[in-house]
Amino acid sequence: MSSLEKFIKNNKEQISSFDLPDGHLDRFKKKLNKKKPISKTYWYSLAAAIALLLSLSVFIRYEQSQTKEIVNTERLISLGDVSPQYKEVEEFYRQDLYRKINEFQQLNCKINPEQKEMIDDELQQLDKVYQSLREELKQNRSDERIINAMINNYQYKIEFLELVIEQIKENC
Repeated sequence: MSSLEKFIKNNKEQISSFDLPDGHLDRFKKKLNKKKPISKTYWYSLAAAIALLLSLSVFIRYEQSQTKEIVNTERLISLGDVSPQYKEVEEFYRQDLYRKINEFQQLNCKINPEQKEMIDDELQQLDKVYQSLREELKQNRSDERIINAMINNYQYKIEFLELVIEQIKENC
């Protein structure tokens, strides 16, 4: 027990019988209800905080827009970015290519690891060529030679996979 608590317990009767001076309660209520004027430093600090938040939000927006611009300029374009007709062509070949890849992967025949590696290498080479064509297309969107080369790349991948699937099925 603290010394204050002991003092209150020991002097309980004297404290209870102690009367407050007249008007003390009224003055106390007045002080409670009295509004303290807000100082200028409060307003200055509030204004500074708002200015800081505004400048921070402007900075963040600016950084985001710069990041988006960088991403947009670095993004490789595809045939679909050139025109809607090429988008249809690209989707057709892409779907056909995925079907052939799935068919190849689902073959039950065993392929020796050397053959599998050769097939994967060829497909990776074709993918690299396609990526470089996409880079070139970014620079020259209207160059028909690049567009035709991209379409031919899809056709060659599909023909290559058809040939491989056919040979694997024959040797099964």
